[in-house]
Amino acid sequence: MQIQITARHFHASPQLHQNLQESLEKMAKFNDSITGVHVILDAEKSGVHKAESIVKILDKSVCAVAEDVTMGKAIEAMLEKVERQLKKENEKLKGHKSVPAAAAVVD
Repeated sequence: MQIQITARHFHASPQLHQNLQESLEKMAKFNDSITGVHVILDAEKSGVHKAESIVKILDKSVCAVAEDVTMGKAIEAMLEKVERQLKKENEKLKGHKSVPAAAAVVD
């Protein structure tokens, strides 16, 4: 999985990069077909911190955006949204199994 982190209007510490990468690598357990992740962290002048992620899954993209007063809370909220969407996409793939012929025939 390729992870790209972009920080706008502030300098992200190496510790923040490392923690974010570890959290994103854990997302692979929710959907094993993730090919890449792009995270954009933005600190606006108004004091609002924004975290946005684009997760690429084979032929789809999952996007999540969260805003909060602190960057840590914004990242945490964004990761929760991504996790929820990845679980939903994984359930969609599992839900398209065919019904066995024996179960389809009614006596």
